[in-house]
Amino acid sequence: MVRGPRGRPDGVSPRIASRFSHTMDLHTTFPPSLYIAHPSELLRAGFSSIATEAGIVVVGTSGSARETLEAIQAKRPSVAMVDSGFSDPDGFEIARSLADRAAGVRVVMTSYGGDTTHQARARAAKAVNCIAEGCSAREMATAIRSAAAGQAPRPNEPFAMVGARLNATSSQEADRHLTLRERQVLRHVAYGLSNDEIAAALAIGLETVKTHVHKLLRKMSMRDRTQVAVWAVKNGVV
Repeated sequence: MVRGPRGRPDGVSPRIASRFSHTMDLHTTFPPSLYIAHPSELLRAGFSSIATEAGIVVVGTSGSARETLEAIQAKRPSVAMVDSGFSDPDGFEIARSLADRAAGVRVVMTSYGGDTTHQARARAAKAVNCIAEGCSAREMATAIRSAAAGQAPRPNEPFAMVGARLNATSSQEADRHLTLRERQVLRHVAYGLSNDEIAAALAIGLETVKTHVHKLLRKMSMRDRTQVAVWAVKNGVV
């Protein structure tokens, strides 16, 4: 961004710029820019209309995964709203790619229903929030503005609540025989994450994840991940 006197962007009048401190990050002080990626043309149009009415600048939309990655890298919006329902790659893989290839762009994922598995997978993909497609216009606009400002979701929001469970360090009677790392892996398995996603979420190697999964299955006398997930829900671990 080219800046004029006192750090304001060229083309912005002094009267408007004077409303903001020149020491603040103009990327988040001025209306946030948004790129919308969703396979449904109807929902793209709806989201775009809601964002525009809320004073958010929509810099583009797309309905394909490849176009989404290329456009966001080129446009570098404040926030990219990416749906989980893409395929080849899916929305979570798009979010992971953006974290590596478009640093600084904050990803808010959308999900049909916003279930806890999608919340957990979005966290593993380095998204900053995951909202349900059926959320209100105000909730959507708030999520975008908060993401642009670098503000975490409130503690009572699903994304934060799932994160608190995944990052919990305390043990319960049911899982006290597991190590701290095994309990962390257990929670991620229970939410339906793959080994690759668990490795990304915990910043550990894939082979390390496999070892932890093997050990906790053995300690819990269980055959597979499905049994672990059912056990975790029944025992209040997730």
